[in-house]
Amino acid sequence: MRYLVMGAGSLGSVFGGLLQERGQEVTFVGTDDHLLAMREKGLTITGIWGEHRLERVKAYYGTEGLSGTFDVILLSVKSYHTAQVISQALPFMEQGSLVVSLQNGLGNWEAIAAAVGWDRTVGARVIFGAAIEAPGTARVTVYADKVLLGSPSGSVEQERMQPVCDAFNEAHIPTLLSDDIETSLWGKVLYNCALNPMGAILNVPYGALREAPEVMEVVHRIIDEIFAVAGAKGVRLGYERPAAYFRTLVDDLLPPTASHRSSMLQDMEKGRRTEIDALNGAIGAYGRQLGIPTPVNDVITAIIKGLQRRQS
Repeated sequence: MRYLVMGAGSLGSVFGGLLQERGQEVTFVGTDDHLLAMREKGLTITGIWGEHRLERVKAYYGTEGLSGTFDVILLSVKSYHTAQVISQALPFMEQGSLVVSLQNGLGNWEAIAAAVGWDRTVGARVIFGAAIEAPGTARVTVYADKVLLGSPSGSVEQERMQPVCDAFNEAHIPTLLSDDIETSLWGKVLYNCALNPMGAILNVPYGALREAPEVMEVVHRIIDEIFAVAGAKGVRLGYERPAAYFRTLVDDLLPPTASHRSSMLQDMEKGRRTEIDALNGAIGAYGRQLGIPTPVNDVITAIIKGLQRRQS
């Protein structure tokens, strides 16, 4: 199949690079120095999944000069760019092309479906981490669980998603199809909302958050509010009570990613806009729509936005 990676950052580079290494036809689109380095000298992937060197990749700085159509669009851009980037990809899609959101946060699926329809929108729960080590080099930093692929609306048949799942597995990216991708995504939202901004505010990797009981109490309250909002929206989270998820987070999910510096922290270090509006900010927005108080998520969102403005 022909893959178009829209957003050749760390995660997009890992997916696209490993797919190309296993014989898939992959084209990368990006707008930064990493993309330019890939175009000039190829792509290197390092880290816990070994070293992989691709001498040549098809890399485009934006869509200028890009031609042809693609079977699968891998969308790996920040949430605030989703609507713009999917519109840029439309000329390169066929009637049956699938758009796979590899993104964090809430609202991405709706933005994709508004442009291409729910029958072409595939959600992914990605719970391994990557970072740009240097322009042209992406490093896989942590791995917590398999990638999950699924249809948010139920209108994309598993037969259409299976070849993508198989290709990911052949590229040694462990992947499964999911019948309930919404629950899986909200599980990732729980994880990200609880840890990502706290790591960014305190400038520490995830593991350091456990050292202060007061910090973990804030984490617990973030989780409490997300459960309340999800319940009001009719979203199943896979845990009966917030305390059960909190215990799983501390005992099972945090240890494998203890050394990881959150993507929000990495964005702030580079002076880039964060995805807080698609994470804790989205929880607050849903809460206001539904009449559910979310004071802790609102304060966390305000602090991150304040830090961003101070850096700009």
